[in-house]
Amino acid sequence: MKIGDKLRIVVASKYSKIGDLADKFEMNYSQLSQYLNNRDVSVAFLAKVIKEFPEVDLNWLLRNDETIGDSVSEPPKDYKKRKNQQEIISKIEVLLGELKQDLPQK
Repeated sequence: MKIGDKLRIVVASKYSKIGDLADKFEMNYSQLSQYLNNRDVSVAFLAKVIKEFPEVDLNWLLRNDETIGDSVSEPPKDYKKRKNQQEIISKIEVLLGELKQDLPQK
């Protein structure tokens, strides 16, 4: 899937008309249409997309899934997974314990 196809999915999740997003972004409808038809996008446009759709993973958006084919792929990471407060506290306790072990004994 190319960036334009992904942009269409993202836009459709929030807007029923492409023109509404063009108005929101204060841009020409034809320019937005070109982006949705797999033309190269500008950095300024990507910044607007990320601001309007913060849930979108920029890596996913920019990756051309059709070219991945035979390339080496790694399993997805949980780097975007949010931890609850207890998980954060537990992780801090583990790290503090490791730091205490590394301290010189008096």
